[in-house]
Amino acid sequence: MKTMRTRLVPAAEPDAEPACRLTPEEGRLRQADTERLFARLAEQRQTEAGQEFFFAGEPSGLWEDVSTFVDEEAVCCPFFTFEQVEREDGVLLRISGGSVG
Repeated sequence: MKTMRTRLVPAAEPDAEPACRLTPEEGRLRQADTERLFARLAEQRQTEAGQEFFFAGEPSGLWEDVSTFVDEEAVCCPFFTFEQVEREDGVLLRISGGSVG
């Protein structure tokens, strides 16, 4: 049985003002990668804690794409906590804290 990975990136500044810190230029630079990742979005749902996003597909490549997204989002939105869960059919991303939802 294959061991599925999990990754938790806690909020670096949980009490920070819930406003994205990306500049317009940084947003433009990230846009293509973000659109490519979210094109794989199979399901999104609101939870008590925040939002869940499920990206369907081959997990190893998706894992790297979701990890890059999380690393970048954790810098511009340090009030969010991110949790990635690898599944056999893709990667689940949970985002909580701040004003998710």
